[in-house]
Amino acid sequence: EVYVNFLFLMSTTAFPCRKDTTFKRIIRISLTFDYKYTPDGGRVTVMMEYIEEENEWMEIKVSDTGIGIPDADKQHIFERFYQAAHKGMEETTGNGIGLSLVHDFVQLHGGSVEVFDNIGAGTVFVVRLPVRHVDVAAVLPEPLVVLPESEKTTEAMAEQTSRKEFPLLLVVDDNADFRMFMQHSLELQYRVKLASDGEETWNMMQDELPDLVISDVMMPVMDGIELCRRIKADKRTAYIPVILLTARQAVEATVKGLEIGADDYVTKPFNMMVLVLRIRKLIEQSRYRHATHAVIDPTPSDIVITSLDEKLIEKAIKYVEDNISRSNFSVEELSRGLGMSRVHLYKKLLQITGKTPIEFIRVIRLKRAAQLLRESQLHVSEVAYEVGFNSPRYFSRYFKEEFGMLPSKYQEKGGINKSF
Repeated sequence: EVYVNFLFLMSTTAFPCRKDTTFKRIIRISLTFDYKYTPDGGRVTVMMEYIEEENEWMEIKVSDTGIGIPDADKQHIFERFYQAAHKGMEETTGNGIGLSLVHDFVQLHGGSVEVFDNIGAGTVFVVRLPVRHVDVAAVLPEPLVVLPESEKTTEAMAEQTSRKEFPLLLVVDDNADFRMFMQHSLELQYRVKLASDGEETWNMMQDELPDLVISDVMMPVMDGIELCRRIKADKRTAYIPVILLTARQAVEATVKGLEIGADDYVTKPFNMMVLVLRIRKLIEQSRYRHATHAVIDPTPSDIVITSLDEKLIEKAIKYVEDNISRSNFSVEELSRGLGMSRVHLYKKLLQITGKTPIEFIRVIRLKRAAQLLRESQLHVSEVAYEVGFNSPRYFSRYFKEEFGMLPSKYQEKGGINKSF
């Protein structure tokens, strides 16, 4: 499993190389493990070598001094969940999806992966990936501009604030390596929290509701089927999309998952780009349903809402407006001002307006900004600071997301839609 996981991570990375650079060093890493299939004092060795033949390759060799793989099993070693019987072991063992994913990723990069006997004892896996030359000038970033410490702090705070706006995903799987892979693959676009079983996930959801749950089906304590059933049976969480992951390909398993309310059913191994598209579409659909199903569009003035929620929303809007120029105004402060816990405020605002507290505060800021752009003589950057954004760049990005155009364009046209 050690070398399977290492190969899996290495096979997800191509090797771009500068035209004037040649990799001819051999990198050797030796590790000693007391591990399941390697005797006490055994060794796992990793070697990387640049090879120049007809083409250029980066060759990665991972070898161990373990129990080895019989010849009869080698031809099946890259099949998903292949079961092999090892001499001296009572039970058969399976290689899960790790080697299958290695094989698939290596092929996607135009490489190859093979397995051989290690001299003496054990196994050697050999991965070959093509070295691709790139034009350095075409990929180098813009020259680095050193900012003063104050501006660095502002940019860091703005970036941290931006991260908080990302949709939250809960990834549930009892395999730690798979959780790590999912986090690595998704964290650039989403905030990702990890859990090892359904019970842990359900407890985490009491503190913060995610935008989507991705769960394996077979897990200890509480499996994915029961977790999905619990999510869909609770009014507080029924709207949250659930994607179930499983190695089972039987139609009956898919039908069972969909019957209990799962929004999608994905068979391992899967294409990550396809999964990301499904995640994006499910979150968009979920938010659209919330935005169009008996919800209130929060505006700085003239809101028509039901009497039961009127006082809360009016008080929330006034509290935000009173603090609108403060960039450090937080959800915690809003919840304290309204006399509610953060979790209760989150659920209440999402139920009434279809927006999280962060989104609620931001939309009030943006709609006030639209009024200022239409009716005042302030510049865009001045408006940004006036409504509490500490970075005009982030203000422009969010303004375009909300109104479909940059604030400078909006100001030039005098506000196309006065109802904003």
